[in-house]
Amino acid sequence: MSRNNYPYNNDSSGPTVIGDVAAALAAGGALGEPRTAIQLPDPAGGEPGVYTVVPKDYEVKDLEGFLPRPLRIKQDVTIQDAESFINYAKEFMTGATLIFFDVQQETFVAAFEYHEIGKPSWNDHTASFKPRRSVEFETWLGTNRKQMTQVDFARFLEENLPDIVEPPAAELLQVALTFEAKKSVEFSSGVRLANGQIQFQYDEVVRGTAQKGTIEIPEKFVLGIPIHVNGPAYRIDVRLRWRLQEGKVVFWYELVRPHRLIEHALKEISQKIATDTCLPIIAGSMDE
Repeated sequence: MSRNNYPYNNDSSGPTVIGDVAAALAAGGALGEPRTAIQLPDPAGGEPGVYTVVPKDYEVKDLEGFLPRPLRIKQDVTIQDAESFINYAKEFMTGATLIFFDVQQETFVAAFEYHEIGKPSWNDHTASFKPRRSVEFETWLGTNRKQMTQVDFARFLEENLPDIVEPPAAELLQVALTFEAKKSVEFSSGVRLANGQIQFQYDEVVRGTAQKGTIEIPEKFVLGIPIHVNGPAYRIDVRLRWRLQEGKVVFWYELVRPHRLIEHALKEISQKIATDTCLPIIAGSMDE
């Protein structure tokens, strides 16, 4: 064989002959052969990861995507009601499952494979649940302490009359209708009566003749509405406030300590979750 058939080294010691092709291929194949990673005990009892080292840049490649199923659950689930949250937690909970309750965000988060002493976890499987406020409570809370004209207040009472349990709905409906009918009168005074009513005196011109009249409205009333969707109804005390401005009366109302009612409702939900799942509830949140 001619010397010119082989590549040469830079020195004069002779040619560098390419080795056995089969051996070279075998060596390259061995370099890229899939190898199982170091098998550390898995807290969840799953299988160890499967990896391979490929020739290019000796990168480590994860082959989990080629397995029949994932090695562990990686899922963040958002639940929309308490019963579903409880059922999901009971289905997937392990001996390491904890439930966190963030009071500020009003959110429950179940960490199904949380850390144990000496056994850290990836925490890849969680479920969160934020109780939704009822439409009725959001309506009353959204208008709380906001001033309304006489007509606007009357219409607000009419639209939300089913939420009021005390005094009787018929009584408040009559008040609303009277305020709508008397929108052109001029109010002169308003006083609190001994029976818990507010009496407004007004002047009205009827067919050219000035007439005086009065309207009475409760100073307080009570709502019977749920705080959260599908939750129990709560008695919510409401105080009526008013101010006379140039012959017109301006109304607003104040819910009595609504934050306490929200806290109580969330506490009841928390107790139900803890009782039905038999899992501990941790006051706090998981930092990302």
